Amino acid sequence: MLKRLLHGFDPRISAELYEQRRPIVAGLLCSAASAALISLTGVLLKFILDSIENKQYDALGILSLVVLGMFTVKYFFTRGQSYFLTEAATRLTNTMRRKLFAKLLRLPISYFNEKRAGGIQSVLTNDVGVYQSAITALRDSIDGPIRVGVGLAVIIGIQYKLTLATMLVMPVMVWFIQKNARKMKVAQADVQNDLGGLTAFMQESLQGTRIIKAFGAEGASVDRFSEYSEKALQSQLRAARRVATLKPMVELIGAVALAIVVFLCGRLAQNGELNVGQLGAFVFTLDTINKGIQSIGSLKQTKAQVQAASERIHQEILDIPEVITDRADAKSLPAPQGLVEFRNVSFAYPDGTEALQNVSFCIRPGESMALVGPSGAGKSTIADLLLRFYDPTSGQVLYDGVDIRELNSEWYRAQIGVVPQQTFLFAGTISENIRLAHPRATEAEVGEASSAAHATGFIEEMPTGMLTQLGERGVRLSGGQAQRIAIARALVRKPRVLLLDEATSNLDSVSEKAVQEALDEIMPGRTTLYIAHRLTTAARATKILLLKKGEILEQGSYRELMEQNGAFAKMYQAFVAGGLGDESL
Repeated sequence: MLKRLLHGFDPRISAELYEQRRPIVAGLLCSAASAALISLTGVLLKFILDSIENKQYDALGILSLVVLGMFTVKYFFTRGQSYFLTEAATRLTNTMRRKLFAKLLRLPISYFNEKRAGGIQSVLTNDVGVYQSAITALRDSIDGPIRVGVGLAVIIGIQYKLTLATMLVMPVMVWFIQKNARKMKVAQADVQNDLGGLTAFMQESLQGTRIIKAFGAEGASVDRFSEYSEKALQSQLRAARRVATLKPMVELIGAVALAIVVFLCGRLAQNGELNVGQLGAFVFTLDTINKGIQSIGSLKQTKAQVQAASERIHQEILDIPEVITDRADAKSLPAPQGLVEFRNVSFAYPDGTEALQNVSFCIRPGESMALVGPSGAGKSTIADLLLRFYDPTSGQVLYDGVDIRELNSEWYRAQIGVVPQQTFLFAGTISENIRLAHPRATEAEVGEASSAAHATGFIEEMPTGMLTQLGERGVRLSGGQAQRIAIARALVRKPRVLLLDEATSNLDSVSEKAVQEALDEIMPGRTTLYIAHRLTTAARATKILLLKKGEILEQGSYRELMEQNGAFAKMYQAFVAGGLGDESL
C-alpha cells in the first residue's frame, strides 16, 4: 500500500520515505480512520435530524452516546496521526541531514572551492525543511481521497439526484488543481535558489564583519543584502500568489456546487423527495467532501514544493560525484615507516589549469623537505596530492613504496599530521580540538601531545585547563597559542609524516620562537614536508625543492644549492639583502 502511495513522488524521494515506513504507516492508518469517521458523521446527523423532525426524543439519548463514542475514538486516531507523522517527518529530516553531511565530507576539495558555504548551508536548512513536507503530502493523499470517497457514497445514499448535479463541477476543480501544481513547482524552485543566495551572502558577511568594518563598507554590504533579500522576497511572493490562488478558487468552485444544491433542494423538497434530515446530512457531508478536495489540491501543491527541494538537494550535493574513492581492496601497511615519494607526477585541475609537470622527489624517514617558489608554483598542490585530496593526472604518489591509491584513505591520512598556516580551531574545549585528529585519545595522550607542542604552560594557566571553551575559530587564544594547539592536534595521532604550511609566518617574534622550538623537537625521526614562505626557514630543511609554474627548477640541500649559485642562491641572497627574491623567479 505504501509503495503505491509513494508512486507519485520522484523515485529518490520514494526510497527515502520508505525508510521511515513504520511511523508513516501507523500515522496514515490513524489518518484514514479519522477521515472515515468524519465522513460518516453525516449519516449520524441525518438520524438526529430525523428523530427531531419525527419527535422521537427517546432515540436522541442513544444517538448522543453514539456521537460521544465516535468522537472519543476519533480523538485517539487524530492523536496517533499527529504523533506518528511528526515522528516520521522528524526522522526523515534527521536522516537526510546526516546523509548530506556525510556526503559533503566525502566530496573533493574542488567542490568547496567552487561553492559558497552559505549556499551549502541553505540546502541543509531551507531545502531539507521543505523536503520534510513530503510527510504532509502523504497524509493528504490518504485523508483527501477517503473524505471524498466515503462522502460521495454517503450523499449518493441520501439523494442521488443532488449528487449527480454536484459532480458536474468536479472536472473543473481537478483541472485547476493540476494546472496550479505545475506552476507551483517552478515558483518553489525559484524560492529555494534565492534563499540559498541570501543565506550564502549573509554567512560570508557575518564571517567577514571585521573586514567590512575596517573598510567602512557597512552601507554597501547592507545594500547588497537588501538586493538579495528583495530577490528572495519577490520569489516568495510569486509562490505565495500560487498558494493564495488555489484554496479560494477551490472554495469558489465548491460554492458553485453548493448553489446548485440549494436550488435543487427547493425543487426536491417541493416534490416531497427531500426532508430536513437528508438536507442537513447532505450539506454537512458535502462540506466534508469539499475539504477533502482541498486536501487533494494541497497534495499537488506540496508535492511540487518537495520535488523542487529534492532537485536542489540532489543537484547541489547528493549527485556530485566523489572523485576520490577507495578501491574495494584498499589496504593498510602493517609497519609504516614514512617514506614519501613523488614519481613523475603531473596534475591539472578540472578546469584544465596545469599545476604540476613531471615532478619527482623522495623524502626518507627522518628527513625534511622545504617547498620553495612563488605563488602558483605548485607548492599547495603537492600538499593536496600528498593528502590525496586529488589524484595525479599522471605519475604516482608513493608511501613506503606503495601507490597511495591502493591504501585505505582513512588509515593513510592518519599517518600524516597537518599544521596549516592559517590555524582553524572549532568551537569547543581545548581537549576536544586536540582530539579531533584522534577521538579515542586518552587524557595521557592528549597531555603528551600538548606538552610536545609547548602548549601545556598556557593551558594550565587557564581556569578550567583542558576544558576551557575556545569559542568559534578559537577566538579566545592568541595566534601563537592557537598554533601550538594545532601542533598538538597533529601530534596526538603520532604521525609518521608531518605536513607544515609555514606554521610560524603569521606570528609575532615571541610566539614564533615558541612554535619553532616545538617544531624543532617533533621533526626528528619523522618525515617532514613543509611549505616555506621564508627562505631562512627553508634553509633549516634537509632538502629544498625549488618550483616555478609547476616544474622543478632545483633540488638539493641548502649547501648544495648555494654552491651551485643558481636560482635558489640568487633568490636567497636577494632575500637576505632585503629584496623580494621569491618574486624574481
